[in-house]
Amino acid sequence: MIVLTKKAKLMNKHLNSLVLAGLLFVFPVCPASIVLARQPEISDTNVSPKTFLKDELYFGLTKPGGEIVSESEWQEFVSAVITPRFREGLTVLEGSGQFLNSSGILIREKSKIVILIYENTPEKNRAITEIIETYKRTFQQESVLRTTSEVKVSF
Repeated sequence: MIVLTKKAKLMNKHLNSLVLAGLLFVFPVCPASIVLARQPEISDTNVSPKTFLKDELYFGLTKPGGEIVSESEWQEFVSAVITPRFREGLTVLEGSGQFLNSSGILIREKSKIVILIYENTPEKNRAITEIIETYKRTFQQESVLRTTSEVKVSF
């Protein structure tokens, strides 16, 4: 077993630093390894992006008294209420969240998130309002969270 003195350990440390510094001179950083972030190109040159609205609707699944909106009740709601108003498409995601209700109680519950992307028209805005009001009335909900943003889309 070899035991190094403090002086030998210190010299070894300095020697390692010098070797590392020397390697940086021998093998300089290659400029080709630098990557620049760029705006994504649209794959089809004949398609120009359009500005649409994107709505995310957050539907809580807990009814007053603790009963849960069942998967079959949810599917019926989507089929009867949402799909007829947005036949061009929608996306449904599962969620789990929390909110402070009007009584100041923190509520944790499962949720469904519906994403709608559409051209901005008074008819579509009215359709979303109808969806929200129908859900609140049908499942005795205090609210449905709606977020709206402009997005650029291409197909």
